[in-house]
Amino acid sequence: MRSAALALACAVFAFGCGKSNPSSPSSSPGGTLLTVQINNSVYAPNPLMMRVGQQVNWKNNDPITHTATIDGMFNNVISPNSAQGAPVTMNTQGTFTYRCTIHPGMTGTIVVQP
Repeated sequence: MRSAALALACAVFAFGCGKSNPSSPSSSPGGTLLTVQINNSVYAPNPLMMRVGQQVNWKNNDPITHTATIDGMFNNVISPNSAQGAPVTMNTQGTFTYRCTIHPGMTGTIVVQP
């Protein structure tokens, strides 16, 4: 019983530590999940460096709605103070510029490496 409680405490601690820095990589079924933070209408990190097959998600820390959009690839609406629902898997190498369709001039770059 004591070992089960210890294992649970360790799991909760590890989970909590992973959540303390949302921009750090964390495990996901498709590889590493990266999170872009939105603060004061700015995407960070910018540029986001990632590998083919990794996933990216956006976390909106602002009190207003934003999007992360690349025409023909994805158009994610991110509500205030929340994360986007489903991560985007980047399967193609290259440099991609995304934007907020609500706020002209709000752009970010994803660099996908092999």
